Amino acid sequence: MTKGNFRKRRRELDSEKIELLPADVFPEDAILYEFEGRRISNILLEFASPLITSIDTGNIFQFRLMLYFSAVAWNFSYFKEGKERTEALDRFILNNEMFTDDKRKQMHTIVNSFAVRKHKMFWQYDFMLLNFEVIKGEKNSTVMASAIPYSLMDMGSFLGNVH
Repeated sequence: MTKGNFRKRRRELDSEKIELLPADVFPEDAILYEFEGRRISNILLEFASPLITSIDTGNIFQFRLMLYFSAVAWNFSYFKEGKERTEALDRFILNNEMFTDDKRKQMHTIVNSFAVRKHKMFWQYDFMLLNFEVIKGEKNSTVMASAIPYSLMDMGSFLGNVH
């Protein structure tokens, strides 16, 4: 098996793509893999660093979960802080079994604290995360992510009003 075929096979076996927004509603040429010369995945990893730096490298489930929390927080940072963001987030996680009352409060805390991080340290990146994929490799994991320009979003039709 050639090295290329091995990578393809490994990708099929050890990858999971997480959809954050419905990709099929956006023009294909509007999907971003880079923004201002930086890969979207690198921006996501830097943004998520407070949650992922202490994770054991072999714990791919926790790594994906923390990336998911970070990506959700990134997207919900576009909602106004307070009641508007809380209500939109509640609608988003409404029927998700993972978010019981206690976990729901934790998710609100993560989203609110990371929204502050987004506005202070990542203000220049004006996009919403569309999806990400974590590919577990032999030594490290690879993350691939895509986004769409925020200007294409009409979040009011998805989850309520945004600022």
